[in-house]
Amino acid sequence: MNRAFSRKKDKTWMHTPEALSKHFIPYNAKFLGSTEVEQPKGTEVVRDAVRKLKFARHIKKSEGQKIPKVELQISIYGVKILEPKTKEVQHNCQLHRISFCADDKTDKRIFTFICKDSESNKHLCYVFDSEKCVSMPDVLGWSVLFKPGIVLFLELVKYLKMNK
Repeated sequence: MNRAFSRKKDKTWMHTPEALSKHFIPYNAKFLGSTEVEQPKGTEVVRDAVRKLKFARHIKKSEGQKIPKVELQISIYGVKILEPKTKEVQHNCQLHRISFCADDKTDKRIFTFICKDSESNKHLCYVFDSEKCVSMPDVLGWSVLFKPGIVLFLELVKYLKMNK
């Protein structure tokens, strides 16, 4: 199981800044999709996007379609969403364009982030279903269950803000 930081009180990174600046950390998840949202942040915004994409997922499942699996490559530069076998980049979300991330309060396997699209300038909410959720200590003041990818992402944001 990947841990974004150790359980020590000082939350020491298990990934060195050098490794994060030169590499990425991969995570696998199912991609429910992305949908346009009106606001760049907010739990209500995310909740509506998750509800919409979960409904679309149920329709696809009833038609016999599977939810696509993706690989998330998380680095200090952003989040890439790739097709796991071919490694074809489906979406490339630069870190400075990501404005919000959260989990679904009713289903701890669901996690999201909102990113401003570089071409259309619209805010898109990306929604993922991880197969597992991991109990983590407070991350940026949130005492909730987070997936390893989101913990790493939040720690990256925190790291970048502290080292500007």
